[in-house]
Amino acid sequence: MYSEQQLEVIHLQDSYTIMYALLARQIINALGEVGDSIVREATRRYGKDRGRKRRQKHLELNVKINMHSLFAVCSDLPSDPRFRRDRLMLTEEERNSHTLICPMAQVWEEYGAKKIGRIYCEEFHRACYQEYAYGLTQVNLARTLTEDGDEYCDFHVVLRKANVPSDLKPQCFAECDSSYEKPNISGGAADGKSGFSSLCDRVYYYMLEVLLERCPEQAISIMTDALHIWAQDTAERLRQQAKELNQPIDISFADRHFPLYMNIDEDTLWPEYPNYGAKELLKQEFYNPLFKKLSLD
Repeated sequence: MYSEQQLEVIHLQDSYTIMYALLARQIINALGEVGDSIVREATRRYGKDRGRKRRQKHLELNVKINMHSLFAVCSDLPSDPRFRRDRLMLTEEERNSHTLICPMAQVWEEYGAKKIGRIYCEEFHRACYQEYAYGLTQVNLARTLTEDGDEYCDFHVVLRKANVPSDLKPQCFAECDSSYEKPNISGGAADGKSGFSSLCDRVYYYMLEVLLERCPEQAISIMTDALHIWAQDTAERLRQQAKELNQPIDISFADRHFPLYMNIDEDTLWPEYPNYGAKELLKQEFYNPLFKKLSLD
């Protein structure tokens, strides 16, 4: 039995997972192999963005850029209580783990989107982890739960000290920085709302960006259709969640159980992603239909 706070995190996580599948599927259905390529490139750009921002945050906190920091210091998301992992090794140079239960893989299977989930697994993790450590990370994802027949995800992520240039070693390893004082980092769990909202914004933004680069004449039409499908799915899921929790479906409920801020102008991330009319398109083709379907003011 999950607490109300845990359920909110679960709903935020699932909404992000579903959004990726629905947008990616619409692009691939419309454009075939070209669409597959667009989704992969957008996922890589998103992964690099997320890895770069994590590195920037760690540098601001005076945290060394290595595998222990990447996986154990100041996560950008709260933990999902459904995940089950065996962490076999975590050091400055190496992280090896098996994911036994992945709710993202379960949701993608529920939506008939395991192949799309596989794209995410193949492209996001490598791009994110490599970007975080200046392109020097080696990423081996030998098994994934999005692959038929695989019973767990097998992550082996390595930053070998021997492969790090001498000028970067002090940024990556404490033993290479004689004046280093380990920071005292305090604070609670990462905020789910801002974390998952940021992820959704960026996945959408980079899919739109690559669509416009490669298929400019069709891009807005394809993305508009994808946003309408996402709005319909979101409305149905929020209604069901409110019913199960015996709560009224209003702005407050939607804000707690869905990643995007119901007032898009409260989302402080958009000034960093100002191009392509992305915010206005999202407002017009996702927010407006969603609010109408749910009779939200």
